[in-house]
Amino acid sequence: MTQPMNFNISALTLVFKKSTEVIPLTKISYFYGQMGAGKSSIARLIYYCLGGDLDFSPALQSEFVSAEISLSINKFNIVIDRARESDQVHVKWSENDEELDLILPARKADGILIPNTEIEVLSDLLFHFAGIDPPKVRKSKTKEESALARLSFIDMLWYCYLDQDSFDSDFFHLGEDAHVFKRLKSRDVLRFILGFHQEKVAELESLLQELHIKKIQFSEASKSLQQALIDADVETEAEILIKVDSLKKDSDVIDQQLLVHRKNRSNIPHGTDKLREKGRLLSYEIESLENAIPEIEKIIDQDKRHKNEIMTLGIKVKRVASARAVLAGVTFDFCPRCAQKLPERESDLCGVCGQEEPVEGESNLNADVLEQDTKSRISELEESINLHSEQLRRIRRKAADLNLQKQKINDELSSQMAQYDSAYLSNALVLERQKAEIGQQILNFEKLIKLPQKVRELQKKASETQVEETQIRQDLEEARKGAESNLSNLVRLKELFLDCLLRSKLSGFTANSEVEISHKDFLPEVTRPDVGDVATTSFANLSSGGKKTLFKACYGLAIHRLAVEIGALLPTFLIIDSPMKNISERENIEQFQGFHDLIYDLASDELAQTQFILIDKEYLPPTDEQNLDFSSRHMAPESIEYPPLIPYYS
Repeated sequence: MTQPMNFNISALTLVFKKSTEVIPLTKISYFYGQMGAGKSSIARLIYYCLGGDLDFSPALQSEFVSAEISLSINKFNIVIDRARESDQVHVKWSENDEELDLILPARKADGILIPNTEIEVLSDLLFHFAGIDPPKVRKSKTKEESALARLSFIDMLWYCYLDQDSFDSDFFHLGEDAHVFKRLKSRDVLRFILGFHQEKVAELESLLQELHIKKIQFSEASKSLQQALIDADVETEAEILIKVDSLKKDSDVIDQQLLVHRKNRSNIPHGTDKLREKGRLLSYEIESLENAIPEIEKIIDQDKRHKNEIMTLGIKVKRVASARAVLAGVTFDFCPRCAQKLPERESDLCGVCGQEEPVEGESNLNADVLEQDTKSRISELEESINLHSEQLRRIRRKAADLNLQKQKINDELSSQMAQYDSAYLSNALVLERQKAEIGQQILNFEKLIKLPQKVRELQKKASETQVEETQIRQDLEEARKGAESNLSNLVRLKELFLDCLLRSKLSGFTANSEVEISHKDFLPEVTRPDVGDVATTSFANLSSGGKKTLFKACYGLAIHRLAVEIGALLPTFLIIDSPMKNISERENIEQFQGFHDLIYDLASDELAQTQFILIDKEYLPPTDEQNLDFSSRHMAPESIEYPPLIPYYS
């Protein structure tokens, strides 16, 4: 069956300061020789060109300039170039009889780069060449409303590049000791390979995210309208009607006052006197509010300063703890201050100051406790800052409203003082203006009466969306269970893994052995029922580093075999860097021979379309009968006959 990512690397071109090295790659490329010749750097630089990080060896630190790989993915011929310490790659390819090239981020997305596509980073472009959309999974595996995140091509490479450094210490990031983010991503990769994450699941996850966003939009809109009503001191239609009724009564009272003024035109105080009194009261209230503002601002500034100080102290505590951790294992023979030789001291005394060594937890503060206390205090300060900021906003708004009212009174007072009509006329004008203002307020509140209806409408939509979201979540759960209930691919993976273990002649495993792989963590465990007390073998309890490397390599081979059988999403190449790093080829000749025979047999049969790059310290070629497209390179430091990766470097 054809796989979606038929992947083949034809050459790796490395530019150094004094030379350019072209390394051709065949169906099986075998690099072997002495350590320090740059064998592992070949694999690391391929990984670097595909978007990975690069740990520079001393030779690469000194001489490396850039790397370029030539490869094909399905029908596309591609060249990827990446300069030293660059966050971007330069990609050239042909599409529809057109030569194209693009500079894009290696890992960190910065927006769509090609219109009408989802291409943001190198990973997206590689999936585009494969003719598939970037797979998407939930960021959080515990929250259904979590946003969807793309599964990166680099995540896939965990099962295509078995690197030397983590070969015998990490099992594809699946173990509990792995970083939680990598562990969940690694499981996502296996779910895609095994078919646990089907198109129906992806479709429902996408729909669930859209509904969740809609629900949030409806909820936020209703909250905004509710806040507008709260700011107007009304929240329901009934309250608005009560407010309107109260204003109408005030208007009726003013009408009655006007009638009284008409009947009693004598002994009526002048309207300007009332305006002055009202202006004075407003001035007192405004002054009180303005005096409160700097006090609240001062409290906010103090809280912010305290928050920053606590954050700074937290950082200093971490630095001190780190420094103590680093210096705890340092033994001083000479005084770090005066450089004089230190006297001999007892083992329980500090070699520098001569005091008793402190006991952790007694004389030293616990860094974790300090960090927790710091977070708690920062949270309290942030809450205080938010509360005071909201109070400050309300006071300023109220002060602005009062200033506006006072300005109106001042303008009216100035106008009346300029005309200075009779007491009756001035009071009548004041009352008429008050009646007009009340009338305008009534109109405003009558307009607000539509807002509670809109709030109810938005809340109803949010509730309906919540119901729909709940139903989609149930459908999604059923779809996931349905995808995972078909364990035929997982059963086949168990069979292929045991087959690899037996054919590699790894000691401790027999045809009677049974493999268990949980669909939750995908960690393989092997038991032997034919042995009295059933013992379980896993990567974690293998005592031999050599067994760990072969155990992991066999699992990687089994995954590639399964991917070929079911046409799964997995690049068709496998880099194995130093499978014999902990194994003597002479003392363990059977396992050395068995593992390589397994590789060559698979490459000539099931994995005929898979490219292998093997890196090791010793060499074992395939037989003529296996008829493989095979190349090898012997490498040794400072050798002319077997040149290292950087021929001139010494």
